[in-house]
Amino acid sequence: MLRRTIGGFGVKDLFTLVNLLSGVAAVGYVLRAEPRNAGYAVIVGFLLGDIVDGTVARRTGTANRFGGEFDSITDHFVHVFVPGLVFFEVYEGAGHGALGLVAVGALIAGATVRHARFAAARFDYPLCWCGLPRTVSGFTALSVALSTFLGRSDAGYIAGFVVVVVMSVMNVVPIPYMTHRGRRAMQWYVKATVVPFFFSAPIMFVVARRYTFDVFLLGMVWFTVFGWFPVHPEERREFYAEYRRWSAELAK
Repeated sequence: MLRRTIGGFGVKDLFTLVNLLSGVAAVGYVLRAEPRNAGYAVIVGFLLGDIVDGTVARRTGTANRFGGEFDSITDHFVHVFVPGLVFFEVYEGAGHGALGLVAVGALIAGATVRHARFAAARFDYPLCWCGLPRTVSGFTALSVALSTFLGRSDAGYIAGFVVVVVMSVMNVVPIPYMTHRGRRAMQWYVKATVVPFFFSAPIMFVVARRYTFDVFLLGMVWFTVFGWFPVHPEERREFYAEYRRWSAELAK
């Protein structure tokens, strides 16, 4: 019988590795001043690695603590640090390096503080994420930098800076964003908006490549604004009760 894990490393970790190596490739592209190709590498890793690894872990029965840590660290690198590099490269190239550096500082600080807080004390509410997921803020930075949103005006770069900083702060703000792996299924109308998003970016890459990251940006902003709407009032009360318990534990 074929072994599904070797020293904690399982089949699902191969997909996490795809995500990790996509980030390494993206760094290479940034160093060669090819930020758009870096963005494409991150998206490939997200679609072929990050989305798949959790499902494979459950289907093969190989979910373990190693896999969880490996996935978390990989996401922090590929979904936060790499988008930050792309963002800064674009802003620096446009003569807005100072704005870019401050925004990247906010992005990395927000995501890292978020990661440290949840590593220090477990937030136990299986329906929602507490605060905006770091992947959303990171992909927003990536998409802002590579979409047509910035245009060629100073106002566009300032607006992009504001969007990234605000979303970075929201990483640590206690807003109950519904997760796709929660204790209940998402409502049908939520699925009707989420599913098309995962097909739209690859399709846009083929038919209108210039607007690939505009689609990603729209998806990230949509989730940021509406991602807490599907949470019922009683579920929000439960969420904030758990948040108070978690905050007290975190303060010890």
